[in-house]
Amino acid sequence: MRRCIAATIVLLTLGGTAWAFDSKGQYVGRFNYSCPQVLELYGRSELQKDGAGVTFNRRFSVIIGWMAGYMSRVNATVRGKAEFFEHMADEAAWIAQWCEANQKSDLMDAMEALVKERTSKKKTPAAAPAKPKAPAQAGGPAKK
Repeated sequence: MRRCIAATIVLLTLGGTAWAFDSKGQYVGRFNYSCPQVLELYGRSELQKDGAGVTFNRRFSVIIGWMAGYMSRVNATVRGKAEFFEHMADEAAWIAQWCEANQKSDLMDAMEALVKERTSKKKTPAAAPAKPKAPAQAGGPAKK
C-alpha cells in the first residue's frame, strides 16, 4: 500500500499537467479565458460584496477561485506588503475594466497587469533641490 501511495505522489508531482509552462516557456493556464469571455461571465456573475467576502454565481466561481489562488501565490512569494490585493470584488472589477479596454487579451494578461500594478514600487518624486544661497560679495560684508 505504501508503494502505491508513494508512486501516486511521484506521478502527480512529475505529471505533465502539473507544469505551468509549455515547451516554449509560455504560461499555460487551464482556465485562461479570453477577455470577451471574462466580461460575459463577469456580467452574469451577480458578484456582490458582503460582510465576510463576496457572493457570486457558480459560473464565475472558476474565475474567482483561479484569481484567489494566483493572488495567494503573489502574496506568498513577492517581497513587500503582506497583502498586495484589496477586496476580491474590487479585483474582479479591475480585471473586467482592464479586459474592457483590452478585448484581444485574456485573463492571464489581465492578472499580469493587475500584479504589476499592485506590486510595483511607487517611485516617490525626489525632493526639490534647495535654493542656493546668494553668495556674499567679495571684499567685505554683505550689504543690507
